[in-house]
Amino acid sequence: MALRSSRPRLHLRRRWQELRLIGQDPTLALGLAFVGLFVLLFVVYPLGRVGWQAFFDPQDGAFNLSYFRDYLSPMWRRHNLQVLRNTLVMGVGAATGGTVLGFVFAYTLVRCNIPFSRAVHTLALLPTISPPFAIAIASILLFGRNGLVTRQWLGIRFERGVNDIYGLDGLIFVQIITFFPVAYLIIRAMLERIHPSMEEAALNLGASKFHIFRTVTLPLLAPGIAGSFLLLFVESLADLGNPLLLGGNASVLSTEIFLAINGQYDQQKGAMLSLVLLIPTLTVFLLQHYYISRRSYISVTGKPAGGQAVVKEPGIRLTFITLMVISLVLILALYLSILVGSFTRLWGIDYSLDFSHYGAALTRGLNAILATTFLSTVATPVAGVIGMVVAYMVVRRRFTGKEALDFVSNLGGAVPGTILGIGYILAFINAPMIMVTILYGVLALYLVSTATGDARLRTVMLLGGAAVGYLLNWLPYLLGLTEDGWRYLLAAVFALLALAAGRAALPGRGRLVMYVLFAFSVALIAYNLTPLVTQPLVAWGRTLPGIFWPRLVVRLATFIPVFTQPTMAILGFTFLMAGGYLLWQMQPYARPWLTLGLLLPCTALVFFGQPLALVGTPYIVIAAYAVRSLPASVRAGVAALQQIDPSIEEASTNLGADAQTTFRRVTLPLILPAFIAGLIFAFARHMTSLSAIVFLTTAEWPILTVWILSEVEQGGMSTAAAYSVILIAIVLAAIGLVYWWLGRAFQGRGDVDLSLGAG
Repeated sequence: MALRSSRPRLHLRRRWQELRLIGQDPTLALGLAFVGLFVLLFVVYPLGRVGWQAFFDPQDGAFNLSYFRDYLSPMWRRHNLQVLRNTLVMGVGAATGGTVLGFVFAYTLVRCNIPFSRAVHTLALLPTISPPFAIAIASILLFGRNGLVTRQWLGIRFERGVNDIYGLDGLIFVQIITFFPVAYLIIRAMLERIHPSMEEAALNLGASKFHIFRTVTLPLLAPGIAGSFLLLFVESLADLGNPLLLGGNASVLSTEIFLAINGQYDQQKGAMLSLVLLIPTLTVFLLQHYYISRRSYISVTGKPAGGQAVVKEPGIRLTFITLMVISLVLILALYLSILVGSFTRLWGIDYSLDFSHYGAALTRGLNAILATTFLSTVATPVAGVIGMVVAYMVVRRRFTGKEALDFVSNLGGAVPGTILGIGYILAFINAPMIMVTILYGVLALYLVSTATGDARLRTVMLLGGAAVGYLLNWLPYLLGLTEDGWRYLLAAVFALLALAAGRAALPGRGRLVMYVLFAFSVALIAYNLTPLVTQPLVAWGRTLPGIFWPRLVVRLATFIPVFTQPTMAILGFTFLMAGGYLLWQMQPYARPWLTLGLLLPCTALVFFGQPLALVGTPYIVIAAYAVRSLPASVRAGVAALQQIDPSIEEASTNLGADAQTTFRRVTLPLILPAFIAGLIFAFARHMTSLSAIVFLTTAEWPILTVWILSEVEQGGMSTAAAYSVILIAIVLAAIGLVYWWLGRAFQGRGDVDLSLGAG
């Protein structure tokens, strides 16, 4: 019995020692705290709020199962089961078709040795950089009831009972074209890693090509094919734009959730339906995460071989090339119809050239174009940095909760965006005081733990600093200060701390400590002075001639406060994290008083007003963007780090470098290509996101994909096409700039892969 009781204690002690070892390196500790708290706040908490809201009435908080009873009641059961059936059929159909089409493209480009393979690869990736419903718009233009092909060329009259593009079959067709590039990239990567000697050995033993494909190639591709199917299934169920445009009478769960929130304004019904949708998506995600990723399918070396086995049989080559060419022509026709439609006066009636749609897009829609591009740009490095930190922690460090961190960081991109969007509304429409307290408690506890080893003193500092810091929020009322005056007072506190801490820092660290603390002071002063810059800029912009330039200048002026006037809680948490790093640069005797000096103003900032009530602010959109693209950044970082021998980093550590220096000067240059590839994917994902953002957009921060959807719903197909072309052009321009910068920055370096998967 004594032995059994001692085992949990040993386990807990071992886990505590692991955390203490990480805590001794401030960079690692704060990095782990940052990513852990980020996913807790923006992934776990919103999803938990959705689950809670499904069972509790939002008005009085009473436990309520009425929506679940209604869902299974005889009156609604038939409709609800049909919606669930449509959802699953759409998911299975899109996953099957997309995986097959992705395999055709991958096998043709890798094994059939076709000309212009790089151009074909680029064209195959077009759906990944276009809005999620661009293919739906193109399908309506070509195959709709007044489509160019169906009505103008074939003369089909869609009367009652005649099948058209609207409905489950048309929706599955569009989903296949939209999502097949994901399967293509996964299967192609695995095909390129199959060593040709395995198939050559089977061929030398007399096996036929079909037998080799069935017994050697296909089993090695099994994880890629299964992973593609599961990923496309989840992507299809999570999609909102295509079902809204093409679903017709075949309603699916994502549209039901959207209509419950935006049409019926019923949050509890939307949360209940979100749970229903979450069951199949989360089940498939768990299957992919815990089964496919843990299976071992090794092809001799696991690395790309010097050459690839080439298919020479005319029948096989002709079949695959023909299927690929037909699909490619269809994709080109769809995108060409979007381009032509954007220049057409009235599609289906008057095909004359008309540039007015771009005029409307660049005037009426300029606000949405600039806001979307700006927020996507800001969210991209956030997602990239968090993804790389998570990947580094998962691959290079051992600590309790590593698997949970990996799982949760991928969960934000796995659940349907509509569920995440609803969760953000529920979680951040008011101040989430529980989460604010947890985040503050973790960071403040780290601060006082670094300051002293005396448990009593730590407790006094933590409780006393929190209490006095919270009371500082009442100074504006007690002393008659304005909010600006209160911030000036806190800025003066940080300036005094900078002067005092600079003298008590470790040798060679005084200047760093002073600069950082003065930066805190400058940030608060800049908060107050921002209107002195933005207001004259707005006034000057409105005096400019025309329509375009005044709107451009006014919109650009609103971007400045995003950096200089964040919520006070964001400033407070940022200062707390930076303060945790600064304490390690101080003499031991100075750490307690600096800790107390940091806790007081930071606590006041954290609990000022309605902390983290982010709905209506740009920060909630940035967080949603970052969470949706985080899995790709994590997976890119994990794949890159697994290819780097840990002994390289160990050598740097043995030579005296800390974790920060090793990561910055050794690890980061080696994983830079994966980091840049993750940034490119993240930016494209942000620009084309809809389902998670549709509930978060506001008049001040409009999102371009939501505007495109609105134009289609109002019948403005040509204007929607113009918006789509502009969006695709922005993404292509951004990718081109990144490639141009990489080419100039790393010209002549052989250790940086500039192809970034471009075939």
